[in-house]
Amino acid sequence: MAQFNEDALKKQIKSGEFSRIYLIYGNEGYLKQHYANLICDKTVSPDFADFNLKKLDGKDTGLNEIYDCISSFPMMGEYTCTLVKDYPLTEFIGERSKVDEEFQSVIDDIPETSVLVFWMDTIEVDEKATKWSKVLKLIDSVGVCARIDKRTRSALEKLIMASASKKDCVLSRECASYMVSLVGEDMSTLQNELNKVCAFVGSGNITKAHIDATVIVSIEAKIFQLSKMVIRGEADKAYENLQNLFKLREEPVVILSVLSKAFVDMYRVKAAKEAGVSNADLADAFAGNIYKTKMFTLDNAAADCSKYTLTQLKESLEILSDADRRLKSTGEDNRIVLEEVILRLLRL
Repeated sequence: MAQFNEDALKKQIKSGEFSRIYLIYGNEGYLKQHYANLICDKTVSPDFADFNLKKLDGKDTGLNEIYDCISSFPMMGEYTCTLVKDYPLTEFIGERSKVDEEFQSVIDDIPETSVLVFWMDTIEVDEKATKWSKVLKLIDSVGVCARIDKRTRSALEKLIMASASKKDCVLSRECASYMVSLVGEDMSTLQNELNKVCAFVGSGNITKAHIDATVIVSIEAKIFQLSKMVIRGEADKAYENLQNLFKLREEPVVILSVLSKAFVDMYRVKAAKEAGVSNADLADAFAGNIYKTKMFTLDNAAADCSKYTLTQLKESLEILSDADRRLKSTGEDNRIVLEEVILRLLRL
């Protein structure tokens, strides 16, 4: 079978035509867990879950236990389902990509009445690594390998708007964007914060005031706000924000890292624009899809960099690089180093 993305996996689950084995992996933790549990829910009736559903921790599970689970016959249902979290699949791939015979036989002998789900929660799957490539090929030959990656900013906004609607609340696109900017892009955190806002509002329209009164602003968002203040030349606000970050005991290196990213993005966009390269082509130029699901980052950088020349942005990177060196290799007061960085960036 072909490797699946989220849409293909969702469509198959909805159809009720399940494969014998699934490998669910990717960088979106919330959705990986959601789809792993959804397969369990759709294949096994809750009335007979004690008999037909087994959930195992891969760290404490052997092949024999998995084989016993998938070999059991379903009671009063069509399927048994075995969910295995973080199973070390690559351990069964030896030299020259030779598959362990016992593991191969387990994969080959999954009965039609059984569904086996390997859910990679904390284990990262490197598709280019030889062993993982072999694992993916093996599972793909009899089942489904589903890569679930983070959604785009736009998709996240639509998601929480729809989620708010289910709770009898109305979240506008503007407020959804505002909420994501404050909370961050982790789906689990977004859902938790949205639940708080909806409980606070009860029903009806959600406003920015409601969001400000209830959500916990992520540290990264606070630092991002600092970079915006610096870019806009708001010195007083920038220093006040920096002092608040110090009070929260945020690591100076982390503050500098997020601040640096804003200026790196602006430099890249500015340089690309002067070379006649679009933001879409710029995103394609970077490995790992670091911008593909975050095109809004480049769009924001394009708007922010208009006040700077390319020479000024080069100077900003030199300022930030120097500060990074000082934070990591000298005994200078970290607070003074960061305050000086803010001042030098404001003077550009």
